[in-house]
Amino acid sequence: MYNPSDDTFLIANSIVNCHGNYALEIGVGSGYLTEILCNNYKFVFGTDIDFTSVKHSKTFLKNFNNKFLICCDVCEPVKFKFDVIISNPPYLPSAGDGDIKDYTIYGGHTGTETTLRILHLIKSNLTDEGRIIFLKSSLSDDEKINRFVDGNSLKKSVLARKKGFYENLEVCEITKR
Repeated sequence: MYNPSDDTFLIANSIVNCHGNYALEIGVGSGYLTEILCNNYKFVFGTDIDFTSVKHSKTFLKNFNNKFLICCDVCEPVKFKFDVIISNPPYLPSAGDGDIKDYTIYGGHTGTETTLRILHLIKSNLTDEGRIIFLKSSLSDDEKINRFVDGNSLKKSVLARKKGFYENLEVCEITKR
């Protein structure tokens, strides 16, 4: 399970004033961001590939009746359109040996593979006015994300930045044009 850290709080500050009907969080982890969504949206759907995270989040969010949490990869079984999809995906590049040891922080060879899987949901799981909000690291391959955005006529903006010791973090928002 991924416990809240600086990256979590950076996203939290970016979504605290977001409101709407339907929200999806991919990778609920501890449930910290899900709680913000539950306070601001009529219905919140959350997924995590780690069963322990889903179990913990269900307990942590027990007082919210407007949420549904399941254990699955990204949101494959979900056929629904959301106003917002948020994620603090694993965003660091893997060591290159192909064997990812910690799926909570390593997002594939370039650090963007998981993020790109999430961005593909813009076609099937996001309303026309919706947005995807996610965190990325300066250590990951931003060009892959930019090519996806440009190739699909999407718009990318940066909602927040934080400079760190060895990396810079950005909260990005992707919308349809």
